[in-house]
Amino acid sequence: MAANKELTNPDSEFDAPSSASNGRRVNQSQHPTIVLPRWIVYFQAALLGVIATTFFIFGLMVGSLTSGTEPDELAQFDCQISGVVEFQTAEGRRPDEGAVVMLLPKNGKPEMRAQGALVSPAGFQALDNLGIENVTKLGGAVVRADRNGEFNVEVSATGGKGIDYFLLVVSRNVANESGLELSKQERAGIGNFFMPVERVVDGQAIDWRSVTARSSKMKKIQVSF
Repeated sequence: MAANKELTNPDSEFDAPSSASNGRRVNQSQHPTIVLPRWIVYFQAALLGVIATTFFIFGLMVGSLTSGTEPDELAQFDCQISGVVEFQTAEGRRPDEGAVVMLLPKNGKPEMRAQGALVSPAGFQALDNLGIENVTKLGGAVVRADRNGEFNVEVSATGGKGIDYFLLVVSRNVANESGLELSKQERAGIGNFFMPVERVVDGQAIDWRSVTARSSKMKKIQVSF
């Protein structure tokens, strides 16, 4: 009888191993173990390395392409523009001393326009001239041709597409005898800086052209009346 009691006793040494074994089996079913082949792990690691290398090379390519163009296009510097203004006489060509040379920024527009007479050949005012100050602040220039008919100015320039200007030369010695009127473009370009436009020209012959400053020095400009 004592032996039977020992066999049925739940706290006996024979029952304990079975209970512990059941507990371990329950834990294993709750946390299953996934076993992957070693080649899959190596393949994933290699794939990640290829992707990282590809993006790195792509970044280098983009950086080299942009670094080669952006500095040149964004670099700002002074551009020297020189030239000579002449007019024809019976004795030959002579320097147009006192002719007014203007380089007006195409996209420039000052807050206040100046009187046109201040930059006309007859009424040119070299000092305390609002018109000259406005043009200079926006990167352009206004000067008079010297006794040899020569001029030399500095304007703002950039690489790449450069900065566009209207070059206006108003003769000091040649009148507009042909009666040609200013074109719509000429009126608009001059009118951005001066009023009235007619006082700038003051009945004299003019030369009007487009100039783009994209280098530190430009070829000499020849203007003949």
